[in-house]
Amino acid sequence: MKKLIVRSVGIVALLSYIVGCTDPSHIQTAEAKAASTQTPNPVAKADNINALIPAGWHILEPVLGEKAIAKGDLNKDGISDLAAVIEKDMVTDEASPRSILIAFGGKNNTYTLSIIAKNVVLRSDEGGVWGDPFESLTVDRGSVLVSDYGGSNWRWYNKYRFRYQDHDWFLIGSTRGSYFTGATTMDQSDEDDINYLTGQYIQRRTDDQGHLTTKKGNRGKQKLIRLKEFNSENL
Repeated sequence: MKKLIVRSVGIVALLSYIVGCTDPSHIQTAEAKAASTQTPNPVAKADNINALIPAGWHILEPVLGEKAIAKGDLNKDGISDLAAVIEKDMVTDEASPRSILIAFGGKNNTYTLSIIAKNVVLRSDEGGVWGDPFESLTVDRGSVLVSDYGGSNWRWYNKYRFRYQDHDWFLIGSTRGSYFTGATTMDQSDEDDINYLTGQYIQRRTDDQGHLTTKKGNRGKQKLIRLKEFNSENL
């Protein structure tokens, strides 16, 4: 009887060991290991901001030697912060994805990563005949402003404004327009400008005769779109 009890206890212990070893919470998969090596350091010295960038990515240089970086106070603490466009290193024949990176400046000459968001900056092949559509990244009135421009005979442009509030990043404004270069200029473009904080909008249209009309209104306040969830196709 004692042998039977000992044998049963041994079997239970063996099963417990096997289950423990195969529990997903105890196993670091290859994907998890790869992800951990690509996670950027959340804090970096001002002279080494590359430490904030995920492995396999780099800061975009729209003009050789000029990086897409903008600085200014974004969280109202009196210290200059940083925004940058980062691009994945090319590994295929397709255009590389891009993201926007924002970091807050610290008192000890450091930057602390705030957010890395995709779906904001277009890829280099999404500008049509015009070419790379990325136009600019600026810090304007305490917010991050991303602008793009593209097309061919029909030109289009977009400006998206993001602000830090309530401990998160939100889309607070957008300007989107288009025009036919054979008959109009950008000043006569069809344009929609929206302030998402107030609901106010300005709509501009040009008819076939070149007559320009402007309409102002308020569509009411709506829930703000988080930068992490931003997608221009859903606006």
